[in-house]
Amino acid sequence: MAMGLIIFDIVMRLIMIEKKTAAKYTDVKDLTPANGFYGTFTTEQDVRNEQTNNATPPTESQDVPSDGQKDSHRKKGRMPTILVLLGMPRLLAAIYGIFVNVSILAAFDGVLPIYVKRLFGWNSLNAGLIFLCLAIPALTGPLVGKLSDRAGPRWIAVAGCALSAPPLVLLRLVAHDSMDQKILLCALLVCCGFTLILIVSPVAADLSAVVEEKEKADPDAFGPGGAYAQAFALFNCSMAAATLFGPVVAGALVERYGWGVMTAAMGIFAFSGAIPAFFYTGGWIFAKET
Repeated sequence: MAMGLIIFDIVMRLIMIEKKTAAKYTDVKDLTPANGFYGTFTTEQDVRNEQTNNATPPTESQDVPSDGQKDSHRKKGRMPTILVLLGMPRLLAAIYGIFVNVSILAAFDGVLPIYVKRLFGWNSLNAGLIFLCLAIPALTGPLVGKLSDRAGPRWIAVAGCALSAPPLVLLRLVAHDSMDQKILLCALLVCCGFTLILIVSPVAADLSAVVEEKEKADPDAFGPGGAYAQAFALFNCSMAAATLFGPVVAGALVERYGWGVMTAAMGIFAFSGAIPAFFYTGGWIFAKET
């Protein structure tokens, strides 16, 4: 089922067309009646409108450049969209936030099953069920999104990164085989699930907001095609990099320094996401409100 959802997500992303791009291939005339007023005028008024539309338009000077020439001049002086996006600290803060979130979750995927097998002697089924402690809290995502829409994304994202650090560091206390240790592990993982989910919705929403605000401030910044797809492509690239970074780094730390050092490193890494979120998520914190 999970693989099916991933394939469905990939297919939908491939066939997605932005509104500005679709407008190039949509004939607006096909969507508008002949008189342009959807039958709200009388026949006499329709005739007047038709006569007005058929009137010869005034002759324009040949010195006026066409729209194509204007667009070509703008393209020559415009930076590539991907570079413009990478030069926006607010967007980079969103990308780093999701990188932290996915890296930690991917780290658990890589080291947690092996650790509980060595420590508790669990089989594959038991090791897989432990991930319910992370997955069930993630179902509160819609509530987090609603809270982020009301309170703003900054403090939700900061809280998610900062509050994820303590339970991650405290995972070092799970060090021997006993029922108390198993309960402690499950409780700490549940706490991690509730705090990590606070990161996702705010940074994802802020990704769209920063592109929209940039286009309002400078309509020619990204060109006629917009930049939403490229912004989310960077978002996905960050997630892909995190799925590689998390297990590799966590596995290397566990093998060389032990479980305790790995959990401490994850806690510090989670807290580091709060720094750019504090300054840039939702806009520069010291910006003057207009």
